[in-house]
Amino acid sequence: MTEPRLYRGLSMQDRRRDRRRRFLDSAIELFGTQGYAVTSVAAVCRHAVLSSRQFYEEFNDREHLLRTVYDQTEDAASAAVVAAVQAAFTDDSSLDAVLDAGVGAFIDYFSADPRLTRICFIEAVGVSPEFEEHRATRRSQWGESLAAIADTGIERGVLSGGVDALLWTGFIGAVNAVIVEQMNSPDLTAEDTLRVMRAMLRRGVLG
Repeated sequence: MTEPRLYRGLSMQDRRRDRRRRFLDSAIELFGTQGYAVTSVAAVCRHAVLSSRQFYEEFNDREHLLRTVYDQTEDAASAAVVAAVQAAFTDDSSLDAVLDAGVGAFIDYFSADPRLTRICFIEAVGVSPEFEEHRATRRSQWGESLAAIADTGIERGVLSGGVDALLWTGFIGAVNAVIVEQMNSPDLTAEDTLRVMRAMLRRGVLG
């Protein structure tokens, strides 16, 4: 069997994985600080210290790069919420404890890197009709995840009834607005966002 060819101790697969990571890291930095609209493919390549040829071996275009960052971030945030809620569901867990765990995990994830907050909630908005369809799909996935969490709460006796799916849609839209407001206002903190999201869930969505 032929051994993989190495260059500077790295296989072709490892080099390509490293190259892709550098493009993604550069996209997070540039899209998340300067903005998507003013960041060209050439700028991303310069920041990553890679060529445009290498860029197009990994991504179709700049929007494809943005969508990749967006999807990876959304996946990671969703996983953090699900893990936190699952850990909070114990034999004697209260509704407030479960809500705070899930909402807190969401806020903590995005508060840890404001660049990701800007990318997902500002820069990704209105990029193209195709991207808007993609964002709508991702919002639906969030709604399904939240509905599944609510179903678990019903099974464990933490919740007394189901939730209208349209309420989840409204909640997700409101969350986006609150996150952007916190990011744009120096007077608002993550604790303010937690308080508002908790109130929307406790008094609104979950009744």
